[in-house]
Amino acid sequence: MKVILALLLCFLPFLSALAEKNYTPPDNITTAQELLARDAKVYRDQGYRLQSMGDLQGALMHYQKAYEMDPDFVEVANDIGVVYEALGDEERALEMYRQAVEIDPNYLGAYTNLAFLYEKRGDVQNAVKYWTKRYELGRKGDYWWEVSRQHLLKLGAYPKIRKEMLEKKAAVLSRELIYRREQERFDLIEEAQLHFEVGNQAFIEGDYEVAVNECKTILSLNPPDEELKNKTRVLYQEAQKLYLKQQALVNTKDALDYINNEDYLSAADKLKSSLTAVFRITQE
Repeated sequence: MKVILALLLCFLPFLSALAEKNYTPPDNITTAQELLARDAKVYRDQGYRLQSMGDLQGALMHYQKAYEMDPDFVEVANDIGVVYEALGDEERALEMYRQAVEIDPNYLGAYTNLAFLYEKRGDVQNAVKYWTKRYELGRKGDYWWEVSRQHLLKLGAYPKIRKEMLEKKAAVLSRELIYRREQERFDLIEEAQLHFEVGNQAFIEGDYEVAVNECKTILSLNPPDEELKNKTRVLYQEAQKLYLKQQALVNTKDALDYINNEDYLSAADKLKSSLTAVFRITQE
């Protein structure tokens, strides 16, 4: 006894040091959960072997042991349901199949088993429900997808299911179209706003020709923004008037230069352009 106590006293400082350093085990040490999952797989394999030999009770015992070890083992939950159904305990079979789809809502085998069992019991509503799930989650052309389609046809639900699926698809496409149109609308407004900013800046700097052209571009885009279009029309009228005035002054000056140089034909053309600009100002 004294020897044991002496050894414990020798190891206590070492154990305390490990605790103070927050010791963690190496990565290569398997966790308890992983060990349980591994053992659960072994039990499941043994259960499957016994089931294939016709030993349903033995298979059930091994499946249940596997399920206790790993409650997220969806295949085992479904296996237990299959054995219960084979033993004639349909209520427990349904319970396990439902647990399987709760563990993994995309586990197709359990939906198939639920649909078959409900159909066998004459519960058309639930049979249609689970055949529909199997149909929707399956891939067109696959064997079980085709089986689910055939059962829905037999139960008189396939046309309805197909109609509902088409309606769902139409709704998705409609939402996508609305989104795309709304995005195009925003893009158009954004583009028009950019042209307005360029045109307004050109107007401030006295470049009325650029301002006029930018306004024309905005109005041709016809953005779905009435406030922006109204602002553009106001800017266009002001820029157009000042641009015509600018053109009238430039053409008049050029005409005078041509007269001083005795180029009367060119002077006449410039005066004509100047008068046209003045006339348009009065019409604006």
